Amino acid sequence: MGTILGPRPPVDESREPILRAPPIVTWLILAFVAVHVVSAFLPDEQYTYLITTFALTPERFAMYGLGGAGSFSDTAMAFVPFLTYGFLHGDFVHLTFNVLWFLIFATAVARRVGTARFLALSLISALGAAIVHLAFHWGSPVPVIGASGAVSGLMGAAFRFIFIDPDPATTPVWPPRRLPLTSRPVLLASAVWVVLNVVLGLTGFAPGGFGHAIAWEAHIGGFFTGLLIFPPFDRQRSWIS
Repeated sequence: MGTILGPRPPVDESREPILRAPPIVTWLILAFVAVHVVSAFLPDEQYTYLITTFALTPERFAMYGLGGAGSFSDTAMAFVPFLTYGFLHGDFVHLTFNVLWFLIFATAVARRVGTARFLALSLISALGAAIVHLAFHWGSPVPVIGASGAVSGLMGAAFRFIFIDPDPATTPVWPPRRLPLTSRPVLLASAVWVVLNVVLGLTGFAPGGFGHAIAWEAHIGGFFTGLLIFPPFDRQRSWIS
C-alpha cells in the first residue's frame, strides 16, 4: 500500500549534532582532499606548474595582475589564484588541520545563512585574506596556499552568533541572536584570535609541524572580513548591528 506523506516538520537545529555538516560543506571538504591527493602524485614539473599558476604569489600578481606585463591571458590568469589558492595545501597535516577547522565553522555558518550566502561569504573572506596578504607581502616570490584565510572569515562570521548573549534582558531564542561587534564575547574572542596569530607569525612556530610559515596576515584579513560583512548574509535579521 502507498503512503501519503504530509509536509516534513521543521528541523530543530538546536538538537542536531554540531558536526553533521550540510552537503555544501561536505562537497567542499571532498574537493580539498581530491585536489591534494591529485597534486601529491604529480611529477615535480607538473606540481611546480600547479603552484606557479594556482597559488597566490604576490610577485606574479604585481607583475602581471597590476603591473601590465605580459599578454592579456597573463593578466587574466594572474587573478585566478584569488579563487584557487584556498584549494591547495602544503602537506597532509596542513590539509587535515584546515579541514577540521573548516568543518566546525563552515557547518555553523552554512546552517545559519544557507548555501548560496555561505558560498558568497566564503569567497569574499578568501578575497579579503588574499588582499591583506598582498598588502603585507607585495612583490614577494613566496606563494601562499591553503583554505585558512576563508576559514578564518567563517570563524569571524560565526563569532557573531555562537556566543551566549550577554544582555540579561534578552530572552533566549533559537537560532541565537546576532551579537553586535561591540559585545564583550565578540571583542574578547577577536582579541584572542588576533594576538594568537601575531604571536605565531612573529615567532615562526607552526603547530602540527607544518614545516611552513603561517600566513598570519591572511588569517587576520579573512577573519575581519567575515566578522564585518556577516550581517547582510544573516537570515536572522531582527537584530540590528
